[in-house]
Amino acid sequence: MPDVSLCLSLVLLLVLLAQPSRTSMVASDGDACMHWRVGEDMLRSGQMVRADAYSHTMPGAPVITKEWLAEILFAAAGRFGGLFGLSVVGALVIATTFWLLHRRLLRDGNDLLVATLVTLLAAWAGVIHWLARPHVFTFLMVVLWNDALRRFEIHGRAGRLAATLAVLMLFWVNLHGAFLVGFVILGAYWMGAAMECIWPTETISRLAARRKIVMLTLVGLLALAVSLLNPNGWHLHQHNLQFMRSSYLTGLLLEHRPIDFQSPDALGFLVWLAAVVAALAVRQRPRLPASAVILVAGWTYLALHSVRNIPLMALVTAPIVASSFSACVRGRWRELSQRLGEVNAASNGWVAVAVAALIAIVWVPRPTSMPPDRWPVNAVKFIQQHPEQFAGNMLNQHVWGGYLMWVMPEHKVFVDGRTDFYGEPFIRNFLDMTQLRPGWREKLDASRVSWTLLTTDHPLTQALALLPDWRLAYSDPLATIYLRAGRAAQ
Repeated sequence: MPDVSLCLSLVLLLVLLAQPSRTSMVASDGDACMHWRVGEDMLRSGQMVRADAYSHTMPGAPVITKEWLAEILFAAAGRFGGLFGLSVVGALVIATTFWLLHRRLLRDGNDLLVATLVTLLAAWAGVIHWLARPHVFTFLMVVLWNDALRRFEIHGRAGRLAATLAVLMLFWVNLHGAFLVGFVILGAYWMGAAMECIWPTETISRLAARRKIVMLTLVGLLALAVSLLNPNGWHLHQHNLQFMRSSYLTGLLLEHRPIDFQSPDALGFLVWLAAVVAALAVRQRPRLPASAVILVAGWTYLALHSVRNIPLMALVTAPIVASSFSACVRGRWRELSQRLGEVNAASNGWVAVAVAALIAIVWVPRPTSMPPDRWPVNAVKFIQQHPEQFAGNMLNQHVWGGYLMWVMPEHKVFVDGRTDFYGEPFIRNFLDMTQLRPGWREKLDASRVSWTLLTTDHPLTQALALLPDWRLAYSDPLATIYLRAGRAAQ
């Protein structure tokens, strides 16, 4: 029989590969298709994407290649199984993340029941951002990164910490742009050591705290140096920081906004917040180290500030929650906890889990497609059936950009999900034009657009219906296409 950690990961994998999860992972936004397209181009050419080849508004503009390794992995899976292949990569990374989290909670000496419950609650809190996109690799890296720092805090092995973080950063910086999160977590441990230096405790002296500060500083500098080993060097760091400083751009993206506590998606996060508060309330001994307090406070703030930080907050604070609850459980159900732990320790059925996962991935029916009620599937078919009408520049719905890049590579998009690439001036101009703000007609004429592909209820779609120099070419309940008279063949 497999142990509980493996069973848990297998259950997560099977749930994510079943419907509707696998479709939701690729169809929640257009970025999954966009990353697939970019990765496929790199596989085909054998070169990094250095200049934009996907839009007619920014042709040849320099591109910061910040997720190239993840995009290649997704593209390779796409070749194997189409959209289902993308779901497989996302599901495998997520299942592995929580397998590692559960194993590390048990290795820390936590009760089996508590470790399992905490892992499931953390998964529930983070499900809001489970998508087949490069950011899932950040989930995995956060678990490994935080665990390495926790082991250093317990055992004080600086050499092992330096080697681990250097290897992790080498992969992280090439998998996803959120590698800066690693420095945020490292900074929390550094601040905890600084507080222990100022206010030493019975478990750590001022001298030990000073040594820890020096070691963490050196390890941080090493990780920073390793982070430069990416196709863009320090320009990647500059690009990410500039994007995060733009409150206008981040405010446009739902994943960078605070969560709506009235939505059903917020329930898992609310339960996790309650678990964190309860864990702090019932904790007695040993007292939390300063770094743990900073991690809880800091990541709770970040999770309340931005939806995309919720899964990271759950992964970082899970060991703190588990250690608090384990002491309470052992005090009441000591014999049961010990017996279950012994049974679990004797289990080693990883082969059964691997076979079950392989069967699910390879032989179980896996049709996956973009839902036509959310994506312009029928409109794209019309365009492909009448190519002579669509030779000019397209103006597309923002969220559809990545999907159109994948399904219609012969047509360059106006805009897509790479908001950081297009920049604030471009996005402002695009929204002024599509939201019918003053001067929108002049901006539309200056954009040299020949046809539009927008939602049927879009303000610009409604306005074009009233203009004599635009004619309706196609319409369904979701998408409508308008052609500019006299420019369709340009």
